[in-house]
Amino acid sequence: MPRVAIALLAAGVFAAGVHWGTFAVGGSDSYCYVHQAEAWASGRLQVVEPLALEAPWPDAPLTFAPAGHIPSPTVPGAHVPICPAGLSIILAPFTYVGAAFTRPDAIFLVVPLFGALLVWATYRLGSRFSPDVGLASALLVACSPAFLFQLMQPMSDVPAAALWVFAAVCATSRSRRAPLMAGFATSAAILVRPNLLPLGVVLAWWFVQYSDSGDGATQGVESSRHRTLTRAAVFAAASAIGCIAVALIQQIFYGSPISSGYGSLSGLFAVGHIAPNAIRYARWIWQSHTPALLLAFVAPLLVPGRMTMWLLSFVVVNILCYLPYVVFNDWWYLRFLLPAIVVMLVLTMAAIDTHAMKMIPRRRRTLIVTFTLAGCVLFLIEARARNVFDLHRLEARYERAGSYVATHLPANALVITSWESGSVRYYGHRTTLVWDVLDPAWLDRAIAYTRMRGFEPYLLFETWEEPMFRQRFAGSPIAKLDWPPAAEIAGQVRIYRPGDRDRYLGGEAAPTDYAR
Repeated sequence: MPRVAIALLAAGVFAAGVHWGTFAVGGSDSYCYVHQAEAWASGRLQVVEPLALEAPWPDAPLTFAPAGHIPSPTVPGAHVPICPAGLSIILAPFTYVGAAFTRPDAIFLVVPLFGALLVWATYRLGSRFSPDVGLASALLVACSPAFLFQLMQPMSDVPAAALWVFAAVCATSRSRRAPLMAGFATSAAILVRPNLLPLGVVLAWWFVQYSDSGDGATQGVESSRHRTLTRAAVFAAASAIGCIAVALIQQIFYGSPISSGYGSLSGLFAVGHIAPNAIRYARWIWQSHTPALLLAFVAPLLVPGRMTMWLLSFVVVNILCYLPYVVFNDWWYLRFLLPAIVVMLVLTMAAIDTHAMKMIPRRRRTLIVTFTLAGCVLFLIEARARNVFDLHRLEARYERAGSYVATHLPANALVITSWESGSVRYYGHRTTLVWDVLDPAWLDRAIAYTRMRGFEPYLLFETWEEPMFRQRFAGSPIAKLDWPPAAEIAGQVRIYRPGDRDRYLGGEAAPTDYAR
């Protein structure tokens, strides 16, 4: 019965990801992954942008690098992705098949598939305590606001969490192949999210300290030092594949195996980030997942055993990886802690189950069911309040604006934009120039230069960007945006044709196309 239930739950999670998924390439992260997937599928990893080499303004290559990308340190004139390659490599076959069968939406099935894997892996990990704990934990994960928010978007958080939890399931298996399978899963997880490499150390600790028993019990001759070292070595060798792959890719893209697209470590990590991040993450977990989740931190007292302590170390290491990281202000950056949240839910349910077994054994299952259903309801209410099920509507503007560019702007259009620079390239198939990294003194001259090169410049903004554009280029007449836009899409995105300004101020009409 639990296997049927978990199969249905995993199928439901996949269906939810498809039904409520954004199916849109919009912000810097999603465009970074999808565009990189296209590069892997085509074999053209770095394509030179001639204008990036020839434009006369300062830092020209940076202005032609769209959202989620930076100028290539290894190929002048090309741009490379900021994000790690793992998810894009997984997306690449779906990109190739989708192109072959004219189904570009195929790429959006990947994250829901990993969502189903994460729910199944949670069940298996929780079942190390009891089947009831496994099923309850899986249900709570399936309703988690942090999980659902990321399930709907083509980003790496759910795949990374699924692979790390699956690696933990493999490691705690009694199978003789446990070290190999856990190592392969760890390799994939590192490829998707390299900065969580320390979680691999936690997994290695299991093989070094606890042998091959699910509860850490000794097994006579089979748990000899030689066998323990052999299993640890197999795990390390299999895990090293991912580390080597990351190093090679970073060498190709960034010129060094220890470099990344995010910049220097000193710019990303700082001791001063620890306190504000600790406050934020604690508050976000408390608010979005209820204070009950904090039971995970006392689980070793309620559920004695090596497994409990080991899983808590997994949680702590995941959190420590992000406490010194850049400080963000939006709750959905809990996505960084998604592996920890999953394990915390397992530990919380294990603690409740064990305590109930001691205090009210006859009503233990009733308590588990009641707590789980109450938690699921509260999680879903919170998810709805946080617009999880409205993401498709909120993100649709990217596809609408990009498609409008493709169908209404001339083939030689060059779109000066910022936030939508990725979506304009993906859906609109037009060259973009990113205005918020363009030297403030160069707007008018950049427009004149692109015209000289045979392009027709357009300005494209989300409505909230316009004040920032005016402020950055305050000395330019164009920056006044004092003429009607050529188009307004869904009331959220405006497109201006700079050439219309003089005609409009001279008394000619400048009609706006209002597109839905």
